Amino acid sequence: MSKAMDKRLGIPPQSKSSLTSANDLTAKLECLIGAPFTLTGKSRTDGSNLRKLVGKVLLEGSHPDVATKGSYEIVPPKGTPKILLEYIDTYIVTTGSSYNLQVWNRNPASESVQVQYANGDNLQSGEVRFVLAKVCPENHVITAVAVLTPDYIVDRFGKFGKPTVKHQLIISASARQSVLDMPNGILFYDDDSNVGNISNINNLSEKSIHDEPRQDTLVPLSHIRSIVEEKLIGLEVKPAATKNRGQMLEEIFSSAMGYSISDQELLAGGYPDIRNQALEVKIQDSPTVDLGKYSPEFEDVVPDCGNFTTRTMRYLIALTNPETNIIEGAILCPGNKLGLHFTYVGDKSYKCQRSIPMDFFESFNGKSVFNP
Repeated sequence: MSKAMDKRLGIPPQSKSSLTSANDLTAKLECLIGAPFTLTGKSRTDGSNLRKLVGKVLLEGSHPDVATKGSYEIVPPKGTPKILLEYIDTYIVTTGSSYNLQVWNRNPASESVQVQYANGDNLQSGEVRFVLAKVCPENHVITAVAVLTPDYIVDRFGKFGKPTVKHQLIISASARQSVLDMPNGILFYDDDSNVGNISNINNLSEKSIHDEPRQDTLVPLSHIRSIVEEKLIGLEVKPAATKNRGQMLEEIFSSAMGYSISDQELLAGGYPDIRNQALEVKIQDSPTVDLGKYSPEFEDVVPDCGNFTTRTMRYLIALTNPETNIIEGAILCPGNKLGLHFTYVGDKSYKCQRSIPMDFFESFNGKSVFNP
């Protein structure tokens, strides 16, 4: 099968709502059961041939119209599903005791914007549909097809493995503008559960920003928001002789919260920046924000930070003008909300893996199924 894949398949659908439902996809792909599929033994060639075969079937009958140029943006530089028109990735399953599902350059079970539409809608990594075709290597025919969602895979087989990379967050120009267009230029989500008390702000003058967060020191994000509005928006943040702009922002914000902060505390660093508030502080004046070792894309327990994880950790990202250094807007939310609006990437290529027992595929031999 040497003919190139139809170019329409590499373009997102006209709208998120126009995607074919998973049940209808499953029914449509049923025609592949018993279809001949010659395995060459070359993984790239076989993978490409399956995509072409699945793509050909998808374009038969009704399917989404392609999005028009300018109506969408593909945010990450790599890692988006190969068949964007139906938001699908395809995989070949052959023999062995288990199948190792590998997803490159995205955590398939997280919130992370992959396609951003001009109308505000988006397609996220957790919404990709996986089409796995079981191929008999002896008869060279497709014996089963499974359409699986990331949530189903995690719930049934466990979490995807976490890669060892430096994590980054892409805030595209359109996403940044959408934040600046919000009231007071702030994208805000409150804590998912009750965290701290407003009166705790009176206890901070004798605390260090690096102290472990406690119920008598934590201040709710809803109150921190008012401090951001009153003390940070419109403020110019210049680098100083011994501090970078990130450290300057930490100092300004910590002082506004009531901490008596020293230069030594600022230079100590660590994650999160203001541990006593379980708050990571960042400045954004270019599309890429460095997150470092920890990212809300992958849930990890954060050492010496109470019960906080990378998902519940609070984030303050100041959107500064790169020319004037003035804070024009801000993002203030728990980490698990960042991927709803922005995109996680790594500083280098990586893969997330999940092993699936082969008897799972044997259980629906001769069928096309959805999340069985």
